[in-house]
Order: sequence, then C-alpha cells, then structure tokens
Amino acid sequence: MAQELRGDKFYTAVMPPTYKGHLVYSGFVKSLSGTNSEGNFDILPLHENFASLVDGPIVIVDENGKRQELAVGKALVEASNNLVKVFVEF
Repeated sequence: MAQELRGDKFYTAVMPPTYKGHLVYSGFVKSLSGTNSEGNFDILPLHENFASLVDGPIVIVDENGKRQELAVGKALVEASNNLVKVFVEF
C-alpha cells in the first residue's frame, strides 16, 4: 500500500479477524478517536508512532468531514508513517 505523507489526512484500515475475509473500513481520514486504559485519545495526520489496545467504539472522521462510529469492541490500534491499522477482535 503506497503511502504519501500529507498533513491533512492519513490512510486507515480497520481489519477483522482473517476468517471474516473483508475490511470493515478503509480510506483516507482526518482523525480517528478511541478509548484505552488511560482514557480517550485522538490520532491526527502525521501522528507519532503509537500502538494501543482499544476497548469500545472508534470514531473516524473521513476526508469529507463525515463522522462514523464503528463498534469494534476490543482492538489493537497501530499508527506509523501516516498509516493507521485497527486489528479488531470480535
């Protein structure tokens, strides 16, 4: 997945376990928000490298400003090089 580093958006992929066989969400977004054991967090474009377990929904604001809440339950979020991957555990 080739990636350009831009300051106004980043690419996000929300992936369920492999037996589900499809992505829950993929595309460019302006922000991703969630909750971990420390509280609420936000990931914005050009975010520092970051990894965290998430408990509860994540909220994505797409590149057009549309807010979407995804009920992922437990997940692992990894951010690096303007790419955010969310590995969902159902």
